[in-house]
Parts: sequence; structure tokens; C-alpha cells
Amino acid sequence: TLVLIYVMLGIGLNIVVGLAGQLVLGYVAFYAVGAYAYGLLHQFFGFGFWMCLPIGGFVAVIFGLALGFPVLRLRGDYLAIVTLGFGEIVRLALQNWTSLTGGPRGVSDIPRPGLFGMQMDINTSTTYVYYLVLVAVVITIAVISRLKNSRVGLALQALREDEIACRALGMNPTIIKLSAFTLGATFAGFAGSFFAARQGLVTPESFTFIESAII
Repeated sequence: TLVLIYVMLGIGLNIVVGLAGQLVLGYVAFYAVGAYAYGLLHQFFGFGFWMCLPIGGFVAVIFGLALGFPVLRLRGDYLAIVTLGFGEIVRLALQNWTSLTGGPRGVSDIPRPGLFGMQMDINTSTTYVYYLVLVAVVITIAVISRLKNSRVGLALQALREDEIACRALGMNPTIIKLSAFTLGATFAGFAGSFFAARQGLVTPESFTFIESAII
């Protein structure tokens, strides 16, 4: 299950780094946002997994926009350094905002997704989560395959090859970059929700820079 979650994260990161050519080293921040969105929404409001999954993706998109706007003029190493800092800021905020996130203890007792309200034992629920993530990865691969040959995908690849030529052709690099950040963040948010459901616990230590490097 964890391998499939990393596959989903890798595909999401490939939108930003592979298709759009934007070197991002803080991708784990979006992963953390999705995981904590599920944990905190369940802890404070009692929301279930199926309600939190789209919310986790949406909150990650908001963070993608928050990162995308300030770095629109940056390229290469400068972009990598800023996004690395963004990832660390998110992790440190999760670690120090004790009243909301639980600090180093994190958020625990996160339930696994249910199937029409049925109660499942630990082995059945583990298998169920595995198949859910497997289906999510298949859907992700299908979406990205369609995206690569769509107008948006071709625009992302044009940006990667030559931003100046891209601008000369009448494309808007600002919109294209924001599209890359938000699309990549969405898949990371979904993956974070699946991670929280699998683990039943999320802590800041699960979202260090080494996770971005592994992805």
C-alpha cells in the first residue's frame, strides 16, 4: 500500500518536474497537508474518509497556489531553494502549532475508510485500503496519460522546453505554472489522505525533506 502511495506521489510530482520542468524540492508539503486535513477534520468535526478525501485535495490545491504565486519569476536552483524552504515551513508549523496539530505527537486514532458503514476487522480493512489505493493509482495513471496529450499537457511541455518561445507563441507562462503546481498538489493531497487512513497516525516526522527526495 505504501509503495502504491509513493507511485501516486511520484506521478503527481512528475507533472511539475517532468512535464513543466519546474524543480520542486518541497513536494512533501502538499502530501502533509492532505494527511493532516483528514486527521484534523476527523478529530474536530468527526468527518469520515470519503468526505475528507476531496477536501484534502482541495486544501492541497490552495497550498499549491500559495506556493505558486510567489515563485512565478524563479527558475532552476532558485526555485528549488524556495520550494525546499516551503516544505520545511509547513513541517515546522505542524510541529510547533501544538494547539491545532498536536505538535510532535501528531494526530492519532484516524479511522480507516468504511464500506457502506460496514464494520471490518484489521485484516479486512487493510486489504480494503490496499485495493482503494490501487484503484486510485490506476485512475491517476489514466488521468496523467490523457493530460500529457491534452492542450494543458502540451502547454506544460512547451514551458519546459523554452519559456521565452512559449510566451512568444501567445501562451501565458503564469497560468501554465500555476496549473502545474495545482495539478501536482492535488494528487499529493489525495495521497496524503490515503497515507493517514493507512497509518491511523500522522506526525511531522513523516514529512521531512528526505520524503521529497524519495518521491
